[in-house]
Amino acid sequence: MMSREAGKFAAALVLVLGFASASVFAGNDKVFTEAAAAPVTATAGQNLFARPLTLRGTLGDAQIEMHLQLKPDPTEGIQGTYTIAGQSTKILLAGESENTDVIMEESINGKDVSGEWAGQLVGNTFSGTWSTMDDAVTKPFVLTVLSAKPVK
Repeated sequence: MMSREAGKFAAALVLVLGFASASVFAGNDKVFTEAAAAPVTATAGQNLFARPLTLRGTLGDAQIEMHLQLKPDPTEGIQGTYTIAGQSTKILLAGESENTDVIMEESINGKDVSGEWAGQLVGNTFSGTWSTMDDAVTKPFVLTVLSAKPVK
């Protein structure tokens, strides 16, 4: 039986599947350092995710690419995916942001929570700590915003 919290997360993950990007990257360092975007900055009342974001960087020793955006109902938080370089599996994300603080849960299978992201998005850098749900494994992450799609 699924807990209420897990049920909400699973429902949010279903919404993510419609947004998931098909991009896969090869880990070419040149690609990671050339792209740049206008700084993403937070002020009181401004949402960091007003535009969908693409970020690249490291999770521990792994190179990753992450896509984040507001949920269809922005009051419900943010959603997204990330891919580890050289792998095709998209890991689903759902969470919340307040000012520069971002907390997200991830799911590999779309049902169970497999990890948690806790960090801050300041300027063009999203950094913090990823951990398993029991905190047995933790890894630092540092991602750079590559693009913020224009609002139409």
